[in-house]
Amino acid sequence: MPTDLVKRTPRNGKAKTSLTDGGLERLEALAGAGNDQRTIAKELGIAWSTFRDLRDRDEAVQEALARGQGTLADELTHHLLKAARGGNVVAAIYLTKARLGWVEGQVPDGAPKTAVQVNIQIPRAMSDAEFQRMVGREGSSVPSLPAGQGSL
Repeated sequence: MPTDLVKRTPRNGKAKTSLTDGGLERLEALAGAGNDQRTIAKELGIAWSTFRDLRDRDEAVQEALARGQGTLADELTHHLLKAARGGNVVAAIYLTKARLGWVEGQVPDGAPKTAVQVNIQIPRAMSDAEFQRMVGREGSSVPSLPAGQGSL
């Protein structure tokens, strides 16, 4: 176990585990390199359950982990952005969703609203004579539909 990374202090018959400044730096570097938290625990020389408990109760551990993950997120974002600027459409689409919060089918904030509205008006029912007047065919014969099927 790397003794310069972990400190154990006896307390009520049980050792309280904490990370030294060197341990916090190592944690941040390991998280920034993309390591899984179980791998980080192993590299620090502590059990996964001990690391998990330490992470949950120690703000310095939480902060070091968040800084490392932030470094990794920035690095990956830069790679994706470079790919998107080079014409990789998938990288561009992913970045708009992951970093900008865009959702398919929704207009991004600040974009002009261009919704199309269609209104359909259905006229009232009319007799054959009214229809002929409307279409300008007065006096011509418009075939009627069989009884019970309405009229044209």
